[in-house]
Formats: sequence, C-alpha cells, structure tokens
Amino acid sequence: MWEYSDKEYIKVFRKMLQWEWYTDSKTKALFLHCLLKANWKDTKWKGMVIKRGQFVTSLSSLSKETGLSVREVRTALAHLKTTNEVTECVTSKFRIITVLFYDEYQSSDKQKDKQATNKRQTNDKQTTTDIRIDKNIQEEQEEQEASPAPPAYENPWDEPDMTDEEAAAGGWT
Repeated sequence: MWEYSDKEYIKVFRKMLQWEWYTDSKTKALFLHCLLKANWKDTKWKGMVIKRGQFVTSLSSLSKETGLSVREVRTALAHLKTTNEVTECVTSKFRIITVLFYDEYQSSDKQKDKQATNKRQTNDKQTTTDIRIDKNIQEEQEEQEASPAPPAYENPWDEPDMTDEEAAAGGWT
C-alpha cells in the first residue's frame, strides 16, 4: 500500500462542474481516482518507465480502490476513453492507464511559479534597497547642509605652487 504525504495534492478545477461526466458519479469517481493515482513524475517499474500522468493497475485493483464493481470500472473506463480523458495499454498481467492532458489538469509550472516568486521577491528587495539608498542619500545631504564645511587642511610642509611666470623664469625667486 502506498504512503502519501500531507504535502501531496492534485488540482481540481471548478470547470469540472461543466464536464459531461460530472453527473455520472461512477465515471467521475474513477476519473478523480485516476488523477490521484497518476504519477506526478516519471518512475521506473519492473524495468519500464511509467511516465508522468500514467499508473499501473488492474480492473480488480481499481474495483477495490474505488468501491465500484469490476463491470462498473470497465464501463466508466469506456466512458473516459470515448471522450479522450484516458487511454490504456493492456497486458495479460496489468494495464497502464494514461490520463491524457495530465499536464493541463496538473500543471507542472513549479519552475514558472518559482521564477515568478523569485522575480517578485527580487523586485520587492530592489524596491526596499532603492528606498534605503534614497533615504541614506537624503540623510547625508541633510547632514552636509546642517553642518558647516570643515576647514581645508593645509600641510605646513607643502610648498606653494609656482606661478607660470616663476616657472618660466627658472624656479623660485
């Protein structure tokens, strides 16, 4: 039996209320079950890659997991296949069910979300930084205006500069 974390979830859009199978409780239950069971990332199973949006099962397993009879599962699967909600690949030992358009139902825009969040944080930080810089500049200007300029430092060992005429005359007189 699979163990699931509190942090794992699926998205269910309100648009589902308008879905043609929404009033068929058995088909709706099976489809939601398929969304919940589908892999959220590619996984290896017995030397095969089960892709995102797919899962391995059997009619009897689906029957046990959903509380539907095997016949009800078969009928609900047929409904879902006719409207291109799922496809299945059947072998003698198992079937792989693929939720078509899984990425549309369960967008994997974590990277986009992360980029958007990072961009928002960067913009927020930039704004905060700009405000701090502006405040610091303003405080420095106010301090300079409030305090008199310090007297120019004169080094007593510095010799005064020669004028152009003195330099032309060959140095100091």
